[in-house]
Amino acid sequence: MNKKPLTVITGFGGINASGRSSDYIGYKNLVFDSLEEKEQLKVLKDLAVTQQMIKPAGKKWETNTGDSIQLNSYLQKKSDVIRERTLVRKIERDLYDPEGIILDQIQASAAGQLPAGFDPGQFYPSRQHPKALQMTVFGMSDTLGQFGIDWSHILKKVSPDQIAVFSGAAIGNMDNFGFGGMMQSRMKGSRSSSKNLAFGLVEMSADFINAYILGNVGRTGHVVGACATFLFNLQLGKENIENGNARVVVVGGAEAPITPEIIDGFFAINALANDKRMLELQSQLNEPANEPNQRKACRPFGENIGMVMGESAQFIILMDEELALELGAKIYASVQAVASHADGFKNSISGPGVGNYITLAKCVAEASEILGSKSLKDETYVHAHGTGTPANRTSESHILDKIANVFGIKSWPITAVKSYLGHSMAVAAGDQLSCVLGTWNKGIIPRIHSITEPAEDVFDDNLNFLTEDKIEDPNFYKGAFLNAKGFGGNNASALILGPDFTFSQIKKRYTKKALKDYERKLENTRKSVLEYNENASKGDYNTIYKFNHEVLEGMHDIEITKEKIKLKGYKKEINLKS
Repeated sequence: MNKKPLTVITGFGGINASGRSSDYIGYKNLVFDSLEEKEQLKVLKDLAVTQQMIKPAGKKWETNTGDSIQLNSYLQKKSDVIRERTLVRKIERDLYDPEGIILDQIQASAAGQLPAGFDPGQFYPSRQHPKALQMTVFGMSDTLGQFGIDWSHILKKVSPDQIAVFSGAAIGNMDNFGFGGMMQSRMKGSRSSSKNLAFGLVEMSADFINAYILGNVGRTGHVVGACATFLFNLQLGKENIENGNARVVVVGGAEAPITPEIIDGFFAINALANDKRMLELQSQLNEPANEPNQRKACRPFGENIGMVMGESAQFIILMDEELALELGAKIYASVQAVASHADGFKNSISGPGVGNYITLAKCVAEASEILGSKSLKDETYVHAHGTGTPANRTSESHILDKIANVFGIKSWPITAVKSYLGHSMAVAAGDQLSCVLGTWNKGIIPRIHSITEPAEDVFDDNLNFLTEDKIEDPNFYKGAFLNAKGFGGNNASALILGPDFTFSQIKKRYTKKALKDYERKLENTRKSVLEYNENASKGDYNTIYKFNHEVLEGMHDIEITKEKIKLKGYKKEINLKS
């Protein structure tokens, strides 16, 4: 009996409040204090370039005002400043209210914003694109850089209908260039632009990738599942690879929800960590309470008062393992299981239900079968949804604790990256996954930095909520669980297996010669990835935007017979016969 193909992750990238995802920069910013000095300087350099604080000048470096600097000395001196301009922090007024209309009305002032000074639209002709779509273009380009294989090479190997893109948002593009502009135009005495409606649509991220970056004609779209959207699309990608409908799948999304309308909406349902309640909590915990501590506004599983919004664009490239070997693609991990379930009958559309018990239990059961009971207990950990709300800390901790107990897991390591990044809604699990890949690179699970201990009502008999970075050998953990809960009863969990265990599976399926050939091809990929990351660390991101590029027209560029479709510019044909 033929085995299902393994769904392997061969590329990742993006941008969030912690920095760009490629080269693990954003992840390393989360575990900064646990890095060696050399690695810290590398992260600081990348972040300073991203923030447009410094730039290369030949073989030397200078500030963006043209002052010559000694690089390492400058980075050490400016370390705190550079990092303070990342992660959850006070909302920048120009971001939240660029027209200065409601400047003094903001009551929840913390958010996980992109690094200060970073403008994704400046790297290509953004043409009034909403911010999330600018982030899509930058983030997908970053992913292709980390992928290290020219996309044209894939098109020579794979039929064009065997490539899929599942990417989108949960909220939509609400700034002035999307739905926000469309809804505000009449109130401001103007008219909606011809782009506002189309650019506001939640699936537009996939559309931009297809039309302006990849030229994809394969399957497209995305599944909207509120805060579980990324995992819903990961499940869709995995299923398409396993059933043979696709051999390459881009999974991702982009959200830019830091707008007055969205923040007001979450404030109205009492979900946000607003400034007044933050001060009250700080006083209760005997912390300085002279001003809100935005850095610790999001406190998953601790004494908390609400979540904070965050913006992010995260993408991965999935393949079947056979194609990955053939191309010489670097394999970062594999997607072993993804489960999604609803809550059933509910008395609150925003309240939790039973669906997440089912999704996580299925993934843990799968891990027990494939890894074995001992490895499950000792060599896995969880990236929790961890929104920072009182409701989540009890409901999710009970799910985690109950399932840990059922499977005999004691002291299960639990982390929650929203404490650093805020809640990027549809993309939140993408932030988690990017971090998971980082742990398999450095061996460090980031702590929940904003708490010192779990709250009294948190279920933790079998759990270890990490308040310190957990450091192990990079290959120590065999698997990681991602968990996501969304409004409306949208629940999803995933089991991601590390590169070491993934290769142990691959070695059982292929000959020594095939694996040796793969290693030879992989060397070229590694060189390309290294070159991209070196250039990106200097601000050369090679952003891809192919507007009006090799446009296909049905009248001239397509040939159709009963057996096949031939497209201009594509080597492979689309087979119409089953």
